Amino acid sequence: MHILKAIIRLFKRKYDWKVMFLCLVATISIWLLNAMNRYHLADVYYPIVFKYDHQELMLDSDEQKMIEFHAYGLGWDLLKLKLNWFVDPIEINLKSKKRYKYLLTSDIRPYLEDKLPVVEIRYFSSDTIFTGLDKVKKERFKIYVDRDYSFLDEDYKIDGNIRINPEYIIATGPASIMDTMSHKILLKLSEKNISDAYKETISISKSTNSQIKYNTNKVEVSFNVTKHKRPFTE
Repeated sequence: MHILKAIIRLFKRKYDWKVMFLCLVATISIWLLNAMNRYHLADVYYPIVFKYDHQELMLDSDEQKMIEFHAYGLGWDLLKLKLNWFVDPIEINLKSKKRYKYLLTSDIRPYLEDKLPVVEIRYFSSDTIFTGLDKVKKERFKIYVDRDYSFLDEDYKIDGNIRINPEYIIATGPASIMDTMSHKILLKLSEKNISDAYKETISISKSTNSQIKYNTNKVEVSFNVTKHKRPFTE
């Protein structure tokens, strides 16, 4: 209660709050400037760009590759790194290297020291960084039309075969992802109550994985229909 009463008395007194606020801002600014001009330790993430043969290799995701390390340096320099201000990514050429799936951080250290002469790299969070690169793989995917036939008029049926052109498309993507995928693509016709010969260009939905690309995104679907022959009843 005594503390609460003291706070109430403080606010009842007449102060120049504007001056007090400016003094507070000035105090914080001076403290911040002093802190930024001292040396500190900080964990830093730095971006890496890999150069490679795009005909042979590709990334398995769109995520920016980063390397984490413990750095010692002036507050201002560390702050710029933490906020990614004026950061120029490291470029590492993998075309001449035998391994491409990972690199040792000891191999990357010279690149970092060349980019960041103002800070001291104390140690890395891991001794290995994975590149996210994989072999490019191409496979044929067969196109099917959903055969629940809910798109037909109830009095009609398919006459003959459903024709799809092209019957196969070429999918390209990282080998590790391609190997886990079904090599089939199922099309659903949006039309309903079809009672005439059908011929339309159908769009193929994009793969759920953004790294998988198709050589075409449309196919032509066509078929004939005929009426059911219903048994004669008196």
